[in-house]
Amino acid sequence: RTARRPRGAGQWALLGGVLVSVALLILLPLGVLVERSFAGPGGYGLGYYRALGSLDKSGTFLVPPLEAIGNSLRYALAATAIAVVIGGLAAAALTRRAGRLVRGFDALLMLPLGVSAVTVGFGFLITLDEPPFDLRASWILVPLAQALVGVPFVVRTMLPVLRAVDERLREAAAVLGASPWRAWREVDLPLVRRALLVAAGFAFAVSLGEFGATVFIARPDSPTLPVAVARLLGRPGELNYGQAMALSTILMVVCAVSLLLLERLRTDRTPGEF
Repeated sequence: RTARRPRGAGQWALLGGVLVSVALLILLPLGVLVERSFAGPGGYGLGYYRALGSLDKSGTFLVPPLEAIGNSLRYALAATAIAVVIGGLAAAALTRRAGRLVRGFDALLMLPLGVSAVTVGFGFLITLDEPPFDLRASWILVPLAQALVGVPFVVRTMLPVLRAVDERLREAAAVLGASPWRAWREVDLPLVRRALLVAAGFAFAVSLGEFGATVFIARPDSPTLPVAVARLLGRPGELNYGQAMALSTILMVVCAVSLLLLERLRTDRTPGEF
């Protein structure tokens, strides 16, 4: 362990400043958000949360806002699977070769982090709009866009672990007659399994809260949590505002649970490369 108690007034002052900054910039806004989600016209209660299960007459949604929770979880799981497959294969390819081409490919994989997610969503919308790739009416379009944002996190989590695998282990497995698939399954997979779970956790958390790309392509009858919050905030009325606070609180709780599970998996043996 490298953590130790602060020594001297300077270190204690620095620690106190950090804690105060975290409290003011992170904990306080989130706490106010939770408090507002329970503060109804008649006092504190679950009125805004109960209203999420009913369909209003304003036309904001074609389905009750509460369905956005299930939509977000389904989309995030599908996007996680896609991101892990693509990112895992890309990371494996980057460990086998070196040179300018590989560096260029690596930079290309990181492009979604540098380009606005709005650009990604708009690009999907105008590209996949004609047969045979017309996916505008398909549910898979949202997970595809979310997976594109999650792939860089998978690559940067998997790449250092795959590079740390001793090549002699693979060679020994090949000498003993193992096929490439069996060598990967019995040599690489046990060594990178934890990193794979961490990468999946990152991809899931990123997909769950993704808004920039999803807002362009989410169907009106299948909104995600961030999109539903934005639509509620775009409508006047105290009820819409309260429902937005309630949905934001639910999104915060789901993301927090995902990140806590991720922290339980993450160890010093699963480094990242960001």
